[in-house]
Amino acid sequence: MKMEKQRTLPMKEFFTSLKKLVKPNYLRAMWPVAGVSIIFIALAAILALLNSNIAASLSMTMMMVMYGMASPVAILFSLLEIVGIVAIIAVLAFFYTFFAVATQYTYQDKMAHPEQPVSAGSIWMHYKHLRKNQVWRIILYIGLFTFLWSLPLNIVNALLLPHLSGVAAIYTGWVIRILNDIIVLWKSIEYSQSYFLYREKQPQFLGQSMRYALTASRRFMTGRKWNYFAILFVLEFLPMFIWTLIFGGLAFYGVYTATYVLTYIGIVLVIVGIACYLPVVYAILALYYNKARAGMEMDVLFKDTFKPVAELTGEAYVHEVYVEKQPQKQPSPTVKRDDEKKHEAKKDE
Repeated sequence: MKMEKQRTLPMKEFFTSLKKLVKPNYLRAMWPVAGVSIIFIALAAILALLNSNIAASLSMTMMMVMYGMASPVAILFSLLEIVGIVAIIAVLAFFYTFFAVATQYTYQDKMAHPEQPVSAGSIWMHYKHLRKNQVWRIILYIGLFTFLWSLPLNIVNALLLPHLSGVAAIYTGWVIRILNDIIVLWKSIEYSQSYFLYREKQPQFLGQSMRYALTASRRFMTGRKWNYFAILFVLEFLPMFIWTLIFGGLAFYGVYTATYVLTYIGIVLVIVGIACYLPVVYAILALYYNKARAGMEMDVLFKDTFKPVAELTGEAYVHEVYVEKQPQKQPSPTVKRDDEKKHEAKKDE
């Protein structure tokens, strides 16, 4: 279905609205958001470090098995540990995504009800009421479709690079990687409004495929992708990039001069600064959707998506009776009678 080009949002007007939304409750929102984010980053980093150590020791275990110094069961246990740690990181990522979606919904309700604060209590309320069995399917669909869109270039990369060498291999690899990143970014922007559009039609999603939220998001972002990208680049990416450049440079200077205290200070400041800026990031996402959807008909975005309730419940097929198709009889050739032949002969005369 083709969608008409939508109105873009002016940067200056958007920044003014963002300031009004975030500034009054920034500190109350910053503590829970930054705290949960830092805990998630710390746990994920510890598990990733543990996983890398297990993977490094796995090669040594394989060598010991080859020389008969260890049992092959040790390799199996190492693989199970790696899989288990990856599964724990995935579960943590899911729950953190639930928390991020709940924070965005809190800012969305703040715009509808200015008296509602954005605090640990309000975020926790939205987190509890979140239909996680539906939201996690949206997460999986976004990941799946983004992966499928990037898969062709990954296949080309795997088939082409072994036959190249030298500078040609380097440049070809970089070009394919850049094109792949552009595709991933483009599809991420297209699917960026899925959580908000799902919330618009949440009762209708009961028994339906969560894929329809992604379809509506693609239609919603028609004519808005560059505007959305520009707003995120200026208000979200640039501040975090500049902060990371400054204090990441401090950490690099500590490594270069063997002043490891500066390295640790730089890393901590980078993580804390980004975590403290996350309330602004989530407010940007909620504010963009609310401003962009003004005057839009939601039913148009979901046209030809939801299945009828009668089909979902099976009521439409209750009185359906199966009837076998009867083979059609071929007409047999008829022999003309004598009186018909005489009648035709008279006509010819």
